[in-house]
Amino acid sequence: MSTTDTAPATRPRRANGLRTFLLHVDGELKEFWRSPITLAFIVLMPVMFYVGFGFAFRSQADEIRILGEHEITQANLSFGGVLGFALMSVAFANVAIGLAIRRHHGLFKRFRTTPVRPVTVMGAYLANTLLTTLIVVAVVTAIGLLGMGVGVAPERIPLVLAAIALGFVCMAPLGAAASLLPPNADAAVPMINGVFFPAAFLAGGFVVLPLGDTLSAIVDVLPGRPLTILLHGALSESGPVWDWPSVWLLLGWSLLGTVVALRWFRWASEREPRGFGAGRRKNAEGE
Repeated sequence: MSTTDTAPATRPRRANGLRTFLLHVDGELKEFWRSPITLAFIVLMPVMFYVGFGFAFRSQADEIRILGEHEITQANLSFGGVLGFALMSVAFANVAIGLAIRRHHGLFKRFRTTPVRPVTVMGAYLANTLLTTLIVVAVVTAIGLLGMGVGVAPERIPLVLAAIALGFVCMAPLGAAASLLPPNADAAVPMINGVFFPAAFLAGGFVVLPLGDTLSAIVDVLPGRPLTILLHGALSESGPVWDWPSVWLLLGWSLLGTVVALRWFRWASEREPRGFGAGRRKNAEGE
């Protein structure tokens, strides 16, 4: 018998490397930016909110507001609020809804049957999320600087960028963890938005709401409030340049979201058709 007959079958190697990752990033970008609904609710929503709130307070753009130890112009107050809102919209709500829908429809399950590594699939998804965040932030910044009277001291620009980066690092893992909450694709949008919108507005980014002591104490520990504090501090005219308690709070939420996502993340939904098919086969065998 020849050696070719006895040689064990060669297993296909798992696809890896930069080329595979870039191909998946390209696919994610095309799918994301070709969806009108996604563009309207994820990309354009922060812009529309900023245009609405920005023009509503445009006549007061140069007025100084007092936020704790900070003095900040109304223009920068609105700008910081929309930056926090954009980060929560793209990095939290978009990630949570997108992952929940993909899990329900079995997209991740199909990827698991291919040679593509899971880290490549998730890495490409998060890379698209990061790029989308940068685009939204750039558009909002251009609107603020050109039409809303926003002014940022050059020495505080690194602080603004650091706050944005910290916000993404916090919101993306929380989005992955929150994607485990919806039981199916239909419930993903209302459930996630039911968490996202109250948290975003109670954070005080656009308007400082008069909250009671109990509600204020709860909101203070949610991730939206420390993110807003950091952004407003970086955009303020005076006051502390960096709020370390807010930094540690955001890092704590980031760690919690990462642990929950890694521990309980599922590639497939428990309500996939495969369960129904398996039940039918079991019944047929019993008959």
